[in-house]
Amino acid sequence: MLRLLKKLLNTFKFTSSLNVGFDSGGINKPVIVLLHGIAATSKTWDHLIKDLDTEKYRVISLDLLGFGNSPKPKKCNYDVDEHIRYIRKTLRRNRVWNIDKLVGHSMGSIISARYARYYPNEVGELYLLSLPLYLKKHHSQTIISKKRTDIYLETFKFIANKKSFTIIASKNLRKIFKPNDGGEVREENWQAFRLSLKNTVINQNTHDDIRHISIPINIIYGIFDEVVIPESLNILSIFENVTITRLKNVNHLVGEKFSKYVADMIRNS
Repeated sequence: MLRLLKKLLNTFKFTSSLNVGFDSGGINKPVIVLLHGIAATSKTWDHLIKDLDTEKYRVISLDLLGFGNSPKPKKCNYDVDEHIRYIRKTLRRNRVWNIDKLVGHSMGSIISARYARYYPNEVGELYLLSLPLYLKKHHSQTIISKKRTDIYLETFKFIANKKSFTIIASKNLRKIFKPNDGGEVREENWQAFRLSLKNTVINQNTHDDIRHISIPINIIYGIFDEVVIPESLNILSIFENVTITRLKNVNHLVGEKFSKYVADMIRNS
C-alpha cells in the first residue's frame, strides 16, 4: 500500500524529459524501449538498433537520468523509482502508452524489472541483459554465490566512496576495452553514478520484482560477464515465465554478437 501511494505521488511531481537518443518513429507500431546501464548512454544500443526491424517496430533508446544528455538534477536520490518516474514521463511526452518489449542492460535491467512490476498492463515482454542480481540473503544461494555477492557489493561501496580513484580508473579502463556505450564516469555525472550505484544497484530488490511479474522474462548474459553471478540468476529459473540464456564468447558489453542474438530472439518472439 505504501509503495503504491509513493508511486502515485511521484506521478504528480514535476519531471523534465530525458534525452531520447534514438526514435525510429511510427506511433502506430509496437514499441521497443531500450534502457542502458550505469555511467553509459543510449549509444549502448547502436549495434542492436542496426539489427532490429524498425519497419515493424518503433525503437526508442533513452539516456537515463544523470547520464548522456539527460538532466542531472542535484536534488535527486537516483533510486529505481526516480529513474522510472523520468522514463515514464518521457515516454508519455513522446506518445508512448504501451511497451511491447522493454530491454534493459545491466542497471537498466534492474530498472526494467521494476517498471514492469509497477505497470504490468503496459509491458508485453522483458529482456534483461547482463542482469547484476545481488541477493543479500536467499536460502537457495550457494556458499560461492554468497561470497561473490559480498565481494561485489563491498567493491561497489568502495568505488562509490572514492571519487578521484573511480574517475581515473574509468578513464583508463575505457582506453583498454574501448566500449561503444558512449559513457564514462566524469565530474559531471559523478553524483548520478555514485547515487545510482548505491540506491539502484547495491540496494536493489530485483528478485522480489521478478517474483511479482507474470509476463515473459528473457534473461541473457555472457559466460565472460565480469559482474554477473550465474548462481544467483539460476535461482530465477524456478519461475515459469523466466527463460535464462548464457552466451558463449560474450562479456558484459552489448557488442555485435550479443546484439545479434537479442535481435534474433525479438524477431522470433
